[in-house]
Amino acid sequence: MTEIAQGSSREHLLIVSQDLVNSKMAGPGIRYLEMAKCLSHELDVTLAVPAETSLKFPEINILRYFEDRPESLQLLVENADIVLISGYMILKFPFLANCKQRLVVDLYDPIVFENLHYFQDEPQINQDNQNKQAINVTNSLAKIGDFFICGNERQRDLWMGVLMANGRINPKTFTQDNSLSSLIDIVGAGFPDRPPRAVPFLRKMVPEIPENARVILWGGGIWNWLDPLTLVNAWPDVLAVHPEARLVFLGTRHPNPVVPDHEMAFKTVQLAEQLGEKDKSIIFFEWISYEDREALLCESDVGVTLHPIHVETRYSIRTRVLDYLWAKLPVLITDGDVTSQWVREFNIGIVVPPDDSKAVSKALLELLDRPKSTWEPNFATLPDRMSWSHAVKPLLNYCLYGRHAPDRVPGENPIALPVAMPSARPVGLGQGILRAAYILRSKGLVAAWHQIIFHLKWLISHKR
Repeated sequence: MTEIAQGSSREHLLIVSQDLVNSKMAGPGIRYLEMAKCLSHELDVTLAVPAETSLKFPEINILRYFEDRPESLQLLVENADIVLISGYMILKFPFLANCKQRLVVDLYDPIVFENLHYFQDEPQINQDNQNKQAINVTNSLAKIGDFFICGNERQRDLWMGVLMANGRINPKTFTQDNSLSSLIDIVGAGFPDRPPRAVPFLRKMVPEIPENARVILWGGGIWNWLDPLTLVNAWPDVLAVHPEARLVFLGTRHPNPVVPDHEMAFKTVQLAEQLGEKDKSIIFFEWISYEDREALLCESDVGVTLHPIHVETRYSIRTRVLDYLWAKLPVLITDGDVTSQWVREFNIGIVVPPDDSKAVSKALLELLDRPKSTWEPNFATLPDRMSWSHAVKPLLNYCLYGRHAPDRVPGENPIALPVAMPSARPVGLGQGILRAAYILRSKGLVAAWHQIIFHLKWLISHKR
């Protein structure tokens, strides 16, 4: 393939993204794009994506693969020295289990915990099947990787247990490196080495946002495992003191049409309507481009992310908080996750208890009463610790100097690959009607309508 560099003496890394990489993208796409750009300084990097993209960067190759044509990805794998995969790629492309390239497995997204939220509205048999499949996929990934990366120290402890249970912590890997950093290390999220680009985006451009508005930003998707409702419930108390304040939600729907819409987004919009503030002081964007996201960050005054306390919280890595830190936004965040520790450590915002709207309104008023510029010195040391160039160092070191795991024989992985369970994605009109009927009985009319809309979107996006 002419797009793949030939004759280079540098190591060739193939990063395989499961999610869209385009002008509008969510956290996984952003993660792999930024990693690719950063690693390209010392490696030849190809970023494989599952759909067409308009993005082009001179330093990296962005090439498409097709899930129904395994050879499209296999060709890219055969032209690489190191391959980075994650999630369900081993299920979609079983040949990866026996590839001769060095295999890096990205475990930053604990899919077992995520699926507990994704499929909570499904019939019990679907939930059980999806859970079983996620566990089987995770165990398969643990068996085939040469090197594993994850999001933070808490995650590393979690994945060390998974690796141990799958026999990957053994005399060979221990002898190679008794810290096991050669087996699994931390490559979390980061932000670019440059400042975000400030161009007009909200003020004077969006009628509901006057030039003197104080903008509170929810800078990511409204996912089921987060808690935007407490923020909206706190909003009337904020408006009473700061009528010029505006609450902006970045995305009500995932930019990838095959990802289910989240019920929490509908609940949040409904609550804003009940308060009479939707499209007035509370603004919802469907999603915006990667470049517009930078402008939105620069024009905001406070960045917010709230969550309940559950198992996903402990092991999460809130990529939207890294955006806030990049733009030097003071942060309002719920206690309990790793990023709330950063907010405390660097004194760059306020940490509140879960499900406490009074604490949220009090914190927002305190943040709005203090000019954003006065927080800026507290962000001074963060680029050296949280930029992408810093975050990818363990992965870069492995690509330059690493080798196959001592207990893995390239091309010989006789593992029992996971079997595909019944899909939780719609495959026909009949299944969609049955699922909507189930949700109508269990969750009500709004959730059922939400399911029907998602089903129609999925059918349209998959029409050949």
